[in-house]
Amino acid sequence: MRENFHELKKFSLIVIGSIAITMLLSYHVANILFGDNSLEVYTSLKNKKEYLQSEIKRLQLENARLQKEYFELKNLEPEE
Repeated sequence: MRENFHELKKFSLIVIGSIAITMLLSYHVANILFGDNSLEVYTSLKNKKEYLQSEIKRLQLENARLQKEYFELKNLEPEE
């Protein structure tokens, strides 16, 4: 009888430990997938970075074109 109680206690501790570990791992996985530093946030920031880099490139080209136009128009003005 005492041996059965000891085995039951051991089994209960193993089950409780397994449940606790499973809950902690589930929380960790959920945090990775949906938390503040999740894969979704990472992908969103990566896409935003790519967009901003292309926007910088576009604006630099537009700035160069407008500077060229400005200097061409400035050369047409008579000097004072």
